[in-house]
Amino acid sequence: MTRSAGLGRTPITAPDADATGGNPAAPTRRAAAPPGQGRAMSTEPAEPLQSLAAPATGAARELDALTASGIILLDRPRAAPDEDADDFAELIPLAALPVQLPAKGTPPPARDASGLATLLRTAGAAEVALAATGGWLLSERRSSPATQDGYIRDVSWWLWWIQVRGLDLRDVSFIEADTYAAAMRHAGLAPGTRRLSACSSWYAYLQWADAAARNPFAGMDLPKRAGKPSRYLTEAQLDDLVVRAVAHESARTAAVVAVLKATACRIGELTAVQLDALGYAGDHRILTLPAKGGHPHRVVIDDHATGPLLDAYLAERGAAPGPLFVTRTGARLQRSYVLDLLQRLAGAAGIPDPHTLTPHAIRHSVATALLHAGEPLDVVQALLGHADPRTTQAYLHVDQLDRRPAHRAGRRLAAVVARRLHPVPSA
Repeated sequence: MTRSAGLGRTPITAPDADATGGNPAAPTRRAAAPPGQGRAMSTEPAEPLQSLAAPATGAARELDALTASGIILLDRPRAAPDEDADDFAELIPLAALPVQLPAKGTPPPARDASGLATLLRTAGAAEVALAATGGWLLSERRSSPATQDGYIRDVSWWLWWIQVRGLDLRDVSFIEADTYAAAMRHAGLAPGTRRLSACSSWYAYLQWADAAARNPFAGMDLPKRAGKPSRYLTEAQLDDLVVRAVAHESARTAAVVAVLKATACRIGELTAVQLDALGYAGDHRILTLPAKGGHPHRVVIDDHATGPLLDAYLAERGAAPGPLFVTRTGARLQRSYVLDLLQRLAGAAGIPDPHTLTPHAIRHSVATALLHAGEPLDVVQALLGHADPRTTQAYLHVDQLDRRPAHRAGRRLAAVVARRLHPVPSA
């Protein structure tokens, strides 16, 4: 990926789309449209973001339309902090366009397929490009509605970027893709592997459909994912959570917590699973979860703890069809409710930092406890429903904390202190 030192002179700030994506093409590029004169930033409040649906009749008019809609603000470049920045801008003129993208938290230009189609037409995309984009979103790897929504947002920000830059989406230089990633990095916003990978995958599909001359993201050095510690509980703390729910909460709450611990399911699976997903396979009682990617994932409901707690809840719920876990009015539980429930239970059970506990932390904790107990990786992978064992391996690092030298050093120090303070009398 290109170096971004020279972007210090350019007021380019990329949005944090909610979200958090072959070989390089020949080193030629289509010249960017002339940026024109900078505009003084207006002190008037910006109008709400509008659709980028204005007719595309040239780069200048598009920029004017975007400016008038409040989606883009043009300003004069800030003074260069040092001479090196000027030198870098000489090497890559693409970095000199005075564009300030919307602030962090701004809604993406497109949230659904219809909005993305409007954005594509504004960018001058041919009908074959729209059809290819639809086929790309409907392909097997992107069949989940949640995955489709994320990819739509990711691609919409790139379409926004190339329109602001006055580029032709059918033939964009790989230098521009690196500049896009570097601008986000320079602004303190992680570009995110998914955002760049999504654009690369989309362009590859456009190429197959003869709707793009090149893939500007092909061969890009993707940023490494930051390895941040993830919250997890010990198995004893997980047990405390269930015991607290059984002893002091409703049958529904006890069943929710028990199912989360027994199946390590995702919060979306828990809230979406239907009553008729309960059944039997041979002698095993199973729950078929609507897993990520649209593939059903079967998990076993044990007869010792989880099964009886679930039955106690079902006796109160009744046999009405619909979501397995419902409110008193029959509506399915919301994710925010389950989050608040877990944090309240954790606080009551004496678990440290209960406000940081999330449903995914329960899933993480179950996987970590199983790996720590010596369960084979493939067994844990099957429980979690991971297609790739490398995803499951992410939970192995937690177990390494128990093997750090600090534990052995601490035990040796404790033995020395005990021996010197309380010497054993000689015979």
